[in-house]
Amino acid sequence: MRTRFGAHTITILRPPPADQFGDPTGPPAEREVSGAFMQPVTTTERLDGRDTVVSGWQVFLPPSTDIRATDQVRWRDDLYEVDGDPQPQDDLAGRTRHLEVRLRRVTG
Repeated sequence: MRTRFGAHTITILRPPPADQFGDPTGPPAEREVSGAFMQPVTTTERLDGRDTVVSGWQVFLPPSTDIRATDQVRWRDDLYEVDGDPQPQDDLAGRTRHLEVRLRRVTG
């Protein structure tokens, strides 16, 4: 049974392998995940010579979702970096109920 947490559909972008010079060997692999729930967490603004906004988000995903700290997430045409390792959240019986993933977006 696949647990749905929300009506959001996100796209996970996984970077391709790098060549011997550290350059990507192609475009990122993209995979859609439905049943996600995006939630804003923080936002800060810096005005030191340029307008920079840092937005923190959290996404709740089905437990079987393959997502890594090196991935990116696209939602509503915005691109977010995965910020740290995805965290499985277990119930009292020790079964993983969902994954919580922190995201970060920097503009400006």
